[in-house]
Amino acid sequence: MVRNILSVLGIVAIIVNNLAIAQDTLSVKKYIDAITITGDTVNHNNKKLHLNDAIILGLRNNPELKARNLEISAFQAKRMQAGLYPNPEIGVDLENIFGTNDYTAFNGSEKTIYLSQDVVLGGKLSKAQKVELLNSKLAKWDLELNRLILIKEIRKTFVEITTLQLQNELNQKLLQISRDFIENLQKRILAGKTSQAEEARASLISTALEIKIQETEMKLASETAKLNSLLGTQNIKYSSIENNCYLNYDIPEYDSLKKRIVLSPYLAKYNSVMNKLKAQEELEKSKVIPDLSLTFGFRKLNETSSSAFVLGASVPIPLFNNNKGNIQYAQIKQQQTLFNYRKDLLQLEAKLQFLLNNIKTFQQSINKLRNASIPKAKEALKIINEGNMVGRFNVLDVLDAQKNLFYLESQFIDVVKQYNENVIELENLTLTKFNYENKVRIESNE
Repeated sequence: MVRNILSVLGIVAIIVNNLAIAQDTLSVKKYIDAITITGDTVNHNNKKLHLNDAIILGLRNNPELKARNLEISAFQAKRMQAGLYPNPEIGVDLENIFGTNDYTAFNGSEKTIYLSQDVVLGGKLSKAQKVELLNSKLAKWDLELNRLILIKEIRKTFVEITTLQLQNELNQKLLQISRDFIENLQKRILAGKTSQAEEARASLISTALEIKIQETEMKLASETAKLNSLLGTQNIKYSSIENNCYLNYDIPEYDSLKKRIVLSPYLAKYNSVMNKLKAQEELEKSKVIPDLSLTFGFRKLNETSSSAFVLGASVPIPLFNNNKGNIQYAQIKQQQTLFNYRKDLLQLEAKLQFLLNNIKTFQQSINKLRNASIPKAKEALKIINEGNMVGRFNVLDVLDAQKNLFYLESQFIDVVKQYNENVIELENLTLTKFNYENKVRIESNE
Protein backbone atom coordinates (compact mmCIF):
# COMPACT_ATOMS: atom_id res chain seq x y z
CA MET A 1 0.00 0.00 0.00
CA VAL A 2 2.76 2.43 0.98
CA ARG A 3 4.66 1.55 -2.18
CA ASN A 4 1.60 2.36 -4.33
CA ILE A 5 1.14 5.70 -2.59
CA LEU A 6 4.79 6.61 -3.12
CA SER A 7 4.51 5.58 -6.77
CA VAL A 8 1.47 7.82 -7.29
CA LEU A 9 3.19 10.71 -5.51
CA GLY A 10 6.22 10.30 -7.75
CA ILE A 11 4.07 10.41 -10.86
CA VAL A 12 2.22 13.44 -9.49
CA ALA A 13 5.53 15.25 -9.03
CA ILE A 14 6.53 14.50 -12.63
CA ILE A 15 3.22 15.56 -14.15
CA VAL A 16 2.99 18.74 -12.07
CA ASN A 17 6.52 19.73 -13.05
CA ASN A 18 5.96 19.03 -16.76
CA LEU A 19 2.49 20.52 -16.94
CA ALA A 20 3.72 23.70 -15.33
CA ILE A 21 5.96 24.08 -18.37
CA ALA A 22 3.26 23.12 -20.89
CA GLN A 23 0.43 25.22 -19.49
CA ASP A 24 -0.85 28.02 -21.74
CA THR A 25 1.96 27.41 -24.25
CA LEU A 26 1.94 29.00 -27.68
CA SER A 27 4.23 26.31 -29.09
CA VAL A 28 1.59 24.89 -31.44
CA LYS A 29 0.95 28.28 -33.03
CA LYS A 30 4.67 29.00 -33.31
CA TYR A 31 5.29 25.62 -34.94
CA ILE A 32 2.47 26.09 -37.47
CA ASP A 33 3.69 29.59 -38.27
CA ALA A 34 7.22 28.23 -38.77
CA ILE A 35 5.96 25.52 -41.14
CA THR A 36 3.87 27.90 -43.26
CA ILE A 37 6.46 30.66 -43.64
CA THR A 38 9.51 28.55 -44.48
CA GLY A 39 8.27 27.46 -47.91
CA ASP A 40 9.35 29.05 -51.16
CA THR A 41 7.68 32.16 -52.54
CA VAL A 42 4.09 31.53 -53.56
CA ASN A 43 3.80 30.51 -57.22
CA HIS A 44 0.86 32.34 -58.77
CA ASN A 45 0.79 30.50 -62.08
CA ASN A 46 -1.24 27.60 -60.56
CA LYS A 47 1.13 25.05 -62.11
CA LYS A 48 3.13 24.13 -59.02
CA LEU A 49 1.55 23.60 -55.57
CA HIS A 50 3.83 24.78 -52.78
CA LEU A 51 3.84 23.13 -49.38
CA ASN A 52 3.04 26.25 -47.36
CA ASP A 53 0.08 27.01 -49.68
CA ALA A 54 -1.21 23.46 -49.24
CA ILE A 55 -0.97 23.67 -45.44
CA ILE A 56 -2.85 26.98 -45.37
CA LEU A 57 -5.55 25.52 -47.64
CA GLY A 58 -5.86 22.46 -45.41
CA LEU A 59 -6.13 24.50 -42.21
CA ARG A 60 -8.87 26.59 -43.80
CA ASN A 61 -10.91 23.93 -45.60
CA ASN A 62 -10.38 20.54 -43.95
CA PRO A 63 -13.85 19.32 -42.85
CA GLU A 64 -12.55 17.52 -39.76
CA LEU A 65 -11.06 20.75 -38.41
CA LYS A 66 -14.35 22.54 -39.06
CA ALA A 67 -16.15 19.81 -37.11
CA ARG A 68 -13.70 20.23 -34.21
CA ASN A 69 -14.37 23.96 -34.18
CA LEU A 70 -18.09 23.29 -33.93
CA GLU A 71 -17.45 20.92 -31.02
CA ILE A 72 -15.82 23.79 -29.11
CA SER A 73 -18.88 25.93 -29.78
CA ALA A 74 -21.11 23.08 -28.59
CA PHE A 75 -19.31 22.93 -25.23
CA GLN A 76 -19.58 26.70 -24.91
CA ALA A 77 -23.33 26.37 -25.41
CA LYS A 78 -23.44 23.64 -22.75
CA ARG A 79 -21.54 25.92 -20.37
CA MET A 80 -24.19 28.61 -20.86
CA GLN A 81 -26.93 26.06 -20.23
CA ALA A 82 -25.24 24.68 -17.11
CA GLY A 83 -25.38 28.11 -15.45
CA LEU A 84 -29.12 28.59 -15.88
CA TYR A 85 -31.38 28.44 -12.81
CA PRO A 86 -34.23 25.86 -12.83
CA ASN A 87 -37.59 27.21 -13.95
CA PRO A 88 -40.25 27.99 -11.33
CA GLU A 89 -43.40 25.90 -11.26
CA ILE A 90 -46.97 27.13 -10.99
CA GLY A 91 -49.76 24.88 -9.88
CA VAL A 92 -53.40 24.69 -8.76
CA ASP A 93 -54.82 22.39 -6.05
CA LEU A 94 -58.55 21.69 -5.61
CA GLU A 95 -59.52 19.94 -2.37
CA ASN A 96 -62.83 18.75 -0.88
CA ILE A 97 -64.73 18.49 -4.15
CA PHE A 98 -67.44 16.14 -5.46
CA GLY A 99 -68.02 14.68 -2.01
CA THR A 100 -71.18 14.21 0.01
CA ASN A 101 -73.30 16.41 2.28
CA ASP A 102 -71.45 19.70 2.81
CA TYR A 103 -68.86 18.79 0.21
CA THR A 104 -71.14 18.25 -2.75
CA ALA A 105 -69.67 19.63 -5.99
CA PHE A 106 -67.56 22.70 -5.05
CA ASN A 107 -69.60 23.84 -2.00
CA GLY A 108 -66.85 23.08 0.56
CA SER A 109 -63.88 23.18 -1.78
CA GLU A 110 -60.51 24.73 -1.07
CA LYS A 111 -58.61 26.23 -4.01
CA THR A 112 -54.91 26.88 -3.80
CA ILE A 113 -52.80 28.61 -6.42
CA TYR A 114 -49.08 28.35 -5.69
CA LEU A 115 -45.65 29.13 -7.14
CA SER A 116 -42.76 26.77 -6.41
CA GLN A 117 -39.03 27.46 -6.94
CA ASP A 118 -36.03 25.19 -6.39
CA VAL A 119 -33.08 26.98 -4.79
CA VAL A 120 -29.80 25.42 -5.96
CA LEU A 121 -27.31 25.25 -3.08
CA GLY A 122 -23.65 24.30 -2.78
CA GLY A 123 -22.52 26.29 -5.83
CA LYS A 124 -23.68 23.56 -8.21
CA LEU A 125 -24.33 25.93 -11.11
CA SER A 126 -20.93 27.61 -11.05
CA LYS A 127 -19.19 24.23 -10.62
CA ALA A 128 -21.14 22.75 -13.54
CA GLN A 129 -20.14 25.76 -15.66
CA LYS A 130 -16.50 25.21 -14.75
CA VAL A 131 -16.71 21.59 -15.88
CA GLU A 132 -18.11 22.61 -19.27
CA LEU A 133 -15.50 25.35 -19.59
CA LEU A 134 -12.75 22.77 -19.11
CA ASN A 135 -14.48 20.45 -21.57
CA SER A 136 -14.23 23.32 -24.04
CA LYS A 137 -10.50 23.66 -23.32
CA LEU A 138 -10.05 19.93 -23.89
CA ALA A 139 -11.85 20.30 -27.22
CA LYS A 140 -9.40 23.07 -28.12
CA TRP A 141 -6.48 20.75 -27.36
CA ASP A 142 -8.07 18.11 -29.59
CA LEU A 143 -8.37 20.75 -32.31
CA GLU A 144 -4.70 21.66 -31.98
CA LEU A 145 -3.74 17.99 -32.11
CA ASN A 146 -5.82 17.48 -35.25
CA ARG A 147 -4.21 20.54 -36.85
CA LEU A 148 -0.76 19.06 -36.19
CA ILE A 149 -1.83 15.67 -37.58
CA LEU A 150 -3.25 17.36 -40.68
CA ILE A 151 0.00 19.27 -41.28
CA LYS A 152 1.96 16.05 -40.82
CA GLU A 153 -0.24 14.13 -43.27
CA ILE A 154 -0.05 16.91 -45.89
CA ARG A 155 3.75 17.01 -45.63
CA LYS A 156 4.06 13.22 -45.80
CA THR A 157 1.73 13.13 -48.81
CA PHE A 158 3.94 15.73 -50.49
CA VAL A 159 6.93 13.45 -49.85
CA GLU A 160 5.05 10.43 -51.21
CA ILE A 161 3.96 12.24 -54.38
CA THR A 162 7.45 13.66 -54.94
CA THR A 163 8.95 10.20 -54.45
CA LEU A 164 6.57 8.68 -56.97
CA GLN A 165 7.31 11.45 -59.46
CA LEU A 166 11.06 10.94 -59.05
CA GLN A 167 10.64 7.19 -59.34
CA ASN A 168 8.62 7.65 -62.50
CA GLU A 169 11.28 9.94 -63.98
CA LEU A 170 13.95 7.38 -63.15
CA ASN A 171 11.91 4.58 -64.70
CA GLN A 172 11.32 6.62 -67.85
CA LYS A 173 15.03 7.36 -68.12
CA LEU A 174 16.01 3.74 -67.57
CA LEU A 175 13.37 2.64 -70.06
CA GLN A 176 14.87 4.91 -72.69
CA ILE A 177 18.35 3.51 -71.93
CA SER A 178 17.01 -0.02 -72.33
CA ARG A 179 15.31 0.84 -75.61
CA ASP A 180 18.50 2.45 -76.94
CA PHE A 181 20.44 -0.62 -75.92
CA ILE A 182 17.94 -2.92 -77.69
CA GLU A 183 18.14 -0.73 -80.81
CA ASN A 184 21.93 -1.06 -80.87
CA LEU A 185 21.56 -4.77 -80.20
CA GLN A 186 19.26 -5.16 -83.20
CA LYS A 187 21.89 -3.53 -85.40
CA ARG A 188 24.43 -6.07 -84.18
CA ILE A 189 21.97 -8.89 -84.89
CA LEU A 190 21.54 -7.68 -88.45
CA ALA A 191 25.31 -7.56 -88.75
CA GLY A 192 25.51 -11.16 -87.52
CA LYS A 193 27.56 -10.26 -84.44
CA THR A 194 25.02 -11.56 -81.88
CA SER A 195 21.92 -13.76 -81.63
CA GLN A 196 18.23 -12.89 -81.31
CA ALA A 197 18.16 -14.67 -77.94
CA GLU A 198 20.13 -11.80 -76.41
CA GLU A 199 17.56 -9.31 -77.72
CA ALA A 200 14.80 -11.31 -76.00
CA ARG A 201 16.71 -11.16 -72.72
CA ALA A 202 17.24 -7.41 -73.03
CA SER A 203 13.56 -6.80 -73.75
CA LEU A 204 12.64 -8.28 -70.34
CA ILE A 205 13.98 -5.17 -68.59
CA SER A 206 11.97 -2.87 -70.87
CA THR A 207 8.78 -4.83 -70.21
CA ALA A 208 9.38 -4.75 -66.43
CA LEU A 209 9.98 -1.01 -66.52
CA GLU A 210 6.81 -0.38 -68.52
CA ILE A 211 4.80 -2.30 -65.90
CA LYS A 212 6.56 -0.41 -63.12
CA ILE A 213 5.70 2.94 -64.76
CA GLN A 214 2.01 1.98 -64.95
CA GLU A 215 1.97 0.97 -61.26
CA THR A 216 3.70 4.20 -60.24
CA GLU A 217 1.23 6.33 -62.20
CA MET A 218 -1.72 4.58 -60.49
CA LYS A 219 -0.17 5.17 -57.05
CA LEU A 220 0.47 8.77 -57.99
CA ALA A 221 -3.20 9.25 -58.87
CA SER A 222 -4.23 7.75 -55.51
CA GLU A 223 -1.87 9.99 -53.52
CA THR A 224 -3.05 13.06 -55.43
CA ALA A 225 -6.65 12.21 -54.52
CA LYS A 226 -5.58 11.78 -50.90
CA LEU A 227 -3.89 15.20 -50.92
CA ASN A 228 -7.03 16.85 -52.29
CA SER A 229 -9.12 15.26 -49.54
CA LEU A 230 -6.70 16.58 -46.89
CA LEU A 231 -6.95 20.05 -48.39
CA GLY A 232 -10.74 19.82 -48.22
CA THR A 233 -11.21 20.93 -51.80
CA GLN A 234 -11.31 19.45 -55.29
CA ASN A 235 -11.17 22.81 -57.07
CA ILE A 236 -7.44 23.47 -56.83
CA LYS A 237 -5.57 22.71 -60.07
CA TYR A 238 -1.86 22.01 -60.29
CA SER A 239 0.46 20.04 -62.53
CA SER A 240 3.22 19.38 -59.99
CA ILE A 241 4.09 19.95 -56.35
CA GLU A 242 7.06 21.50 -54.61
CA ASN A 243 9.95 19.09 -54.05
CA ASN A 244 11.13 19.33 -50.43
CA CYS A 245 12.81 15.94 -50.31
CA TYR A 246 16.43 16.89 -50.94
CA LEU A 247 17.02 18.77 -47.71
CA ASN A 248 19.74 18.14 -45.15
CA TYR A 249 18.31 18.85 -41.71
CA ASP A 250 20.24 19.94 -38.67
CA ILE A 251 18.81 17.59 -36.00
CA PRO A 252 19.42 18.49 -32.31
CA GLU A 253 20.49 15.90 -29.74
CA TYR A 254 18.08 13.69 -27.79
CA ASP A 255 18.32 15.60 -24.49
CA SER A 256 17.47 18.89 -26.18
CA LEU A 257 14.41 17.47 -27.96
CA LYS A 258 13.22 15.51 -24.93
CA LYS A 259 12.46 18.76 -23.10
CA ARG A 260 10.08 19.82 -25.88
CA ILE A 261 7.86 16.75 -25.80
CA VAL A 262 5.75 18.08 -22.91
CA LEU A 263 4.85 21.16 -24.99
CA SER A 264 3.01 19.03 -27.52
CA PRO A 265 -0.79 18.56 -27.29
CA TYR A 266 -0.06 14.84 -26.88
CA LEU A 267 0.95 15.62 -23.28
CA ALA A 268 0.07 19.26 -22.63
CA LYS A 269 -3.64 18.42 -22.79
CA TYR A 270 -3.30 16.44 -19.54
CA ASN A 271 -3.23 19.71 -17.60
CA SER A 272 -6.78 20.45 -18.75
CA VAL A 273 -7.77 16.81 -18.22
CA MET A 274 -6.68 16.94 -14.57
CA ASN A 275 -8.34 20.31 -13.96
CA LYS A 276 -11.56 19.02 -15.50
CA LEU A 277 -11.56 15.90 -13.31
CA LYS A 278 -10.91 17.98 -10.20
CA ALA A 279 -13.78 20.27 -11.17
CA GLN A 280 -15.96 17.21 -11.73
CA GLU A 281 -15.07 15.97 -8.25
CA GLU A 282 -16.02 19.33 -6.73
CA LEU A 283 -19.31 19.25 -8.63
CA GLU A 284 -20.11 15.75 -7.37
CA LYS A 285 -19.30 16.82 -3.79
CA SER A 286 -21.63 19.81 -4.13
CA LYS A 287 -24.46 17.45 -5.09
CA VAL A 288 -24.34 16.02 -1.55
CA ILE A 289 -25.88 19.31 -0.40
CA PRO A 290 -29.63 19.00 -1.16
CA ASP A 291 -31.47 21.78 -2.96
CA LEU A 292 -34.17 23.74 -1.18
CA SER A 293 -37.67 23.94 -2.63
CA LEU A 294 -39.77 27.00 -1.65
CA THR A 295 -43.51 27.37 -2.20
CA PHE A 296 -45.71 30.47 -2.01
CA GLY A 297 -49.45 30.39 -2.71
CA PHE A 298 -52.94 31.76 -2.19
CA ARG A 299 -55.82 29.63 -0.83
CA LYS A 300 -59.58 30.24 -1.12
CA LEU A 301 -61.96 28.38 1.23
CA ASN A 302 -65.53 28.33 -0.14
CA GLU A 303 -67.07 26.90 3.05
CA THR A 304 -66.21 29.96 5.14
CA SER A 305 -65.84 32.40 2.24
CA SER A 306 -62.36 33.23 3.52
CA SER A 307 -58.86 33.24 2.03
CA ALA A 308 -55.24 32.91 3.21
CA PHE A 309 -51.66 32.75 1.99
CA VAL A 310 -49.65 29.53 1.94
CA LEU A 311 -45.90 29.25 2.54
CA GLY A 312 -43.90 26.04 2.30
CA ALA A 313 -40.36 24.71 2.19
CA SER A 314 -38.94 21.23 1.61
CA VAL A 315 -35.52 19.65 1.32
CA PRO A 316 -34.52 16.05 0.49
CA ILE A 317 -32.90 14.03 3.27
CA PRO A 318 -29.62 12.47 2.01
CA LEU A 319 -30.32 9.23 3.82
CA PHE A 320 -29.76 6.61 1.13
CA ASN A 321 -27.92 8.52 -1.58
CA ASN A 322 -24.99 10.78 -0.66
CA ASN A 323 -23.40 10.62 -4.16
CA LYS A 324 -20.40 8.74 -2.77
CA GLY A 325 -20.01 6.56 -5.86
CA ASN A 326 -19.74 9.51 -8.27
CA ILE A 327 -17.24 11.25 -6.00
CA GLN A 328 -15.06 8.15 -5.85
CA TYR A 329 -15.35 7.77 -9.62
CA ALA A 330 -13.96 11.28 -10.17
CA GLN A 331 -11.11 10.61 -7.73
CA ILE A 332 -10.20 7.30 -9.37
CA LYS A 333 -10.22 8.90 -12.82
CA GLN A 334 -7.67 11.44 -11.57
CA GLN A 335 -5.34 8.66 -10.45
CA GLN A 336 -5.87 6.87 -13.74
CA THR A 337 -4.99 10.06 -15.64
CA LEU A 338 -1.68 10.33 -13.79
CA PHE A 339 -0.69 6.84 -14.89
CA ASN A 340 -1.90 7.49 -18.45
CA TYR A 341 0.27 10.61 -18.57
CA ARG A 342 3.28 8.64 -17.38
CA LYS A 343 2.58 5.93 -19.97
CA ASP A 344 2.27 8.44 -22.82
CA LEU A 345 5.40 10.28 -21.70
CA LEU A 346 7.45 7.06 -21.76
CA GLN A 347 6.02 6.06 -25.13
CA LEU A 348 6.80 9.45 -26.67
CA GLU A 349 10.34 9.40 -25.27
CA ALA A 350 10.82 5.95 -26.81
CA LYS A 351 9.37 7.22 -30.11
CA LEU A 352 11.77 10.18 -29.98
CA GLN A 353 14.75 7.88 -29.62
CA PHE A 354 13.41 5.60 -32.37
CA LEU A 355 13.02 8.50 -34.81
CA LEU A 356 16.47 9.88 -34.06
CA ASN A 357 18.03 6.44 -34.65
CA ASN A 358 16.13 6.07 -37.93
CA ILE A 359 17.15 9.52 -39.16
CA LYS A 360 20.81 8.83 -38.37
CA THR A 361 20.67 5.46 -40.17
CA PHE A 362 18.94 6.90 -43.25
CA GLN A 363 21.38 9.80 -43.39
CA GLN A 364 24.31 7.37 -43.44
CA SER A 365 22.62 5.30 -46.17
CA ILE A 366 21.95 8.41 -48.27
CA ASN A 367 25.59 9.49 -48.07
CA LYS A 368 26.86 6.01 -48.90
CA LEU A 369 24.52 5.60 -51.88
CA ARG A 370 25.09 9.09 -53.22
CA ASN A 371 28.87 9.25 -52.77
CA ALA A 372 29.96 5.66 -53.33
CA SER A 373 27.50 2.99 -54.47
CA ILE A 374 25.68 4.80 -57.28
CA PRO A 375 28.76 6.45 -58.85
CA LYS A 376 30.53 3.07 -58.86
CA ALA A 377 27.49 1.34 -60.40
CA LYS A 378 27.26 4.00 -63.12
CA GLU A 379 30.96 3.66 -63.90
CA ALA A 380 30.64 -0.13 -63.99
CA LEU A 381 27.70 0.08 -66.42
CA LYS A 382 29.66 2.43 -68.66
CA ILE A 383 32.69 0.10 -68.77
CA ILE A 384 30.59 -3.03 -69.34
CA ASN A 385 28.48 -1.34 -72.00
CA GLU A 386 31.55 -0.18 -73.90
CA GLY A 387 33.14 -3.61 -73.48
CA ASN A 388 30.05 -5.28 -74.85
CA MET A 389 30.39 -3.29 -78.06
CA VAL A 390 33.80 -4.82 -78.70
CA GLY A 391 32.91 -8.29 -77.44
CA ARG A 392 34.59 -8.29 -74.01
CA PHE A 393 31.24 -8.58 -72.16
CA ASN A 394 28.03 -10.35 -73.13
CA VAL A 395 24.44 -9.12 -72.96
CA LEU A 396 23.84 -10.71 -69.54
CA ASP A 397 26.68 -8.64 -68.09
CA VAL A 398 25.10 -5.45 -69.44
CA LEU A 399 21.66 -6.43 -68.14
CA ASP A 400 23.04 -7.20 -64.68
CA ALA A 401 24.83 -3.84 -64.58
CA GLN A 402 21.65 -2.03 -65.61
CA LYS A 403 19.57 -3.85 -62.99
CA ASN A 404 22.16 -3.06 -60.32
CA LEU A 405 22.11 0.66 -61.15
CA PHE A 406 18.30 0.64 -61.28
CA TYR A 407 18.13 -1.01 -57.86
CA LEU A 408 20.58 1.43 -56.23
CA GLU A 409 18.91 4.54 -57.64
CA SER A 410 15.47 3.26 -56.61
CA GLN A 411 16.85 2.49 -53.17
CA PHE A 412 18.26 6.02 -52.96
CA ILE A 413 14.86 7.56 -53.68
CA ASP A 414 13.20 5.26 -51.12
CA VAL A 415 15.76 6.06 -48.41
CA VAL A 416 15.36 9.80 -49.03
CA LYS A 417 11.61 9.33 -48.64
CA GLN A 418 11.98 7.48 -45.34
CA TYR A 419 14.46 10.08 -44.09
CA ASN A 420 11.97 12.87 -44.77
CA GLU A 421 9.03 10.99 -43.26
CA ASN A 422 10.94 10.45 -40.02
CA VAL A 423 12.01 14.11 -39.90
CA ILE A 424 8.37 15.15 -40.34
CA GLU A 425 7.32 12.82 -37.51
CA LEU A 426 10.07 14.23 -35.29
CA GLU A 427 9.12 17.84 -36.00
CA ASN A 428 5.49 17.03 -35.30
CA LEU A 429 6.38 15.32 -32.02
CA THR A 430 8.62 18.09 -30.69
CA LEU A 431 6.89 21.10 -32.29
CA THR A 432 10.26 22.09 -33.73
CA LYS A 433 11.03 23.28 -37.27
CA PHE A 434 14.60 22.16 -37.89
CA ASN A 435 17.07 24.22 -39.88
CA TYR A 436 18.07 22.73 -43.21
CA GLU A 437 20.18 23.25 -46.29
CA ASN A 438 19.70 21.90 -49.80
CA LYS A 439 21.38 18.60 -50.56
CA VAL A 440 23.46 18.05 -53.66
CA ARG A 441 21.36 15.81 -55.84
CA ILE A 442 23.00 12.84 -57.44
CA GLU A 443 23.64 13.21 -61.13
CA SER A 444 21.09 10.63 -62.19
CA ASN A 445 18.31 12.55 -60.47
CA GLU A 446 19.16 16.05 -61.72
